[in-house]
Amino acid sequence: LNLTDGGYRGLAELTSAMQGGQVGVLFVHGANPAYASPQALGFAAAMAKVPVKVSFARFIDETAMLSDLILPDHDPMEQWNDYEPRAGVHMLLQPVMEPVFDTRQTGDVLLQVAKKAGGTPAQRLPADTYKDYLQAQWAGVQRAMGDRREFDEFWMTALQHGGVWSETRAAGARLSPGASRLNGNGWSAPEGRFTLIAYPSPVFFDGRAANRPWLQELPDPVTKVTWSSWVEMHPDTAVRLGIAEGDILEVTSDAGSIRAPAYLYPGIRTDVIAMPLGQGHTAYGRYAKGTGANAYALLPAAATQFGGVGHYVAVTVRNTGDHERLAKTEGYNRDMGRGIVQGVTLAAITKNGAHAEYPEGAAPMGEHVEEVLQHRAEEQHQDTQRGNYLGDHPRWAMTIDLSKCTGCSACVTACYSENNIPYVGKAQVQRGREMSWMRIERYYEGGTDGEPLEARFLPMLCQQCGNAPCEPVCPVFAAYHTPDGLNGQVYNRCVGTRYCSNNCPYKVRYFNWFDYQNVADQAFAWPEPMNWMLNPDVTVRSKGVMEKCTFCVQRIRGAQHQARLMNTPLKDGDIQTACQQTC
Repeated sequence: LNLTDGGYRGLAELTSAMQGGQVGVLFVHGANPAYASPQALGFAAAMAKVPVKVSFARFIDETAMLSDLILPDHDPMEQWNDYEPRAGVHMLLQPVMEPVFDTRQTGDVLLQVAKKAGGTPAQRLPADTYKDYLQAQWAGVQRAMGDRREFDEFWMTALQHGGVWSETRAAGARLSPGASRLNGNGWSAPEGRFTLIAYPSPVFFDGRAANRPWLQELPDPVTKVTWSSWVEMHPDTAVRLGIAEGDILEVTSDAGSIRAPAYLYPGIRTDVIAMPLGQGHTAYGRYAKGTGANAYALLPAAATQFGGVGHYVAVTVRNTGDHERLAKTEGYNRDMGRGIVQGVTLAAITKNGAHAEYPEGAAPMGEHVEEVLQHRAEEQHQDTQRGNYLGDHPRWAMTIDLSKCTGCSACVTACYSENNIPYVGKAQVQRGREMSWMRIERYYEGGTDGEPLEARFLPMLCQQCGNAPCEPVCPVFAAYHTPDGLNGQVYNRCVGTRYCSNNCPYKVRYFNWFDYQNVADQAFAWPEPMNWMLNPDVTVRSKGVMEKCTFCVQRIRGAQHQARLMNTPLKDGDIQTACQQTC
């Protein structure tokens, strides 16, 4: 079977071949086409006609459920591999841990199967293991680079640096004579129907990460919705159709139909609706199965002109009359001229300097600078009364460049991982409960009277205030100031009065209101093997205490101890918080 394309067009050809009985054995590795392809393509039905189906999936996803044999691959952190992201860059991956489960790298499986099958000249399989095979391939990389060292030295250097790099000459390109005649006619749905845009989820991509509860509870950067799918619709369109946010809509195309709640979003056209891909699994683990709706059910089976999946389709929308409260962490989406997340264009700064005007009546930057600097000076003066931050105890602080923040929320998930923060599940988020120590606030600017809508992002975490309002109100001194300027929290002293949360102007303290270790619902615990991911350097908090960002104090103390053992001064940059490291 010769496929003309390795993309979606090739998948369509493969599906057609399976339906015609032309495929005797099917290997599936690193993909889940039974889910992540238009259901109108009929891949699952075609796969059932293949006599032998083998999946190398690490999780029981939709494609693995249809397979005759499942041979789970190693986790990427447990295997040897390499890749070439662009010409001249050869990256090398090596295992950083022993295999946790009874798995085997797919390359090793294929090598052993080929040897058992026989009939293949021995010179075509010079390796007994995938590592040996990889080294043989990298001998070719060494020759191509003109490196004359012994291979062992070349190999160890590549391992140490994570790969090898070489300069490559950029290939020239020339446009054909007709390429300058661009077609500006856009695609639009027929009269009486909406244009649906199905876009890859920034959290789940095409669904490959939907079985991770940290990501299920990670709010979408713009809508701030968790644990669900949604249909984005302009508020004016919703008013015209009598739709309120949370109403369950039935979206129907020529390919299929799904149901999902409405989310009112002013940044979309009135004749367009949008849905993220990545939810609506029928398998793939306890956290992905049955969560949200699969927008692939609405997409056409035919490949586009460039060989991909068509993500634009004409649909009809019907209000089913059902309703659910969206599990979202969104507060009020406008800053009401208070300048919470200020922004200014480069052109305005160039023209007006520090006194550039901001939209919606926000105060100019210049009017705030002296006030902020004075406030900081007062804080530093009060801190000086508490301890000598210029001597043995520096004052820890962190700056976030808001002009670079895209709201991706990778820092939020890093904080979950580093600090043993539990996920709480959809029902609790619907009740307004969350445990994330930091959040990405999103505010809208513009979007009225024909203005473009702008989304601005503000990472919010404990500010480690010099004169912290949370500390004096704690009746048991659980909240206190450390000698190096942190707002500490003694968990085994806290009795959960929540006075500190009431006094926090940034609302970055969270009450641990549930016993995550002893509940029957597995969505609220760390079931096996998820308990293995807990960081041993961080306390697993119990019910009834307040939690908040600590600036990853365990990393601070670890670096301080190491510097003391090495008898070297601790320098700026020796410590990185988890959020800083991941950004």
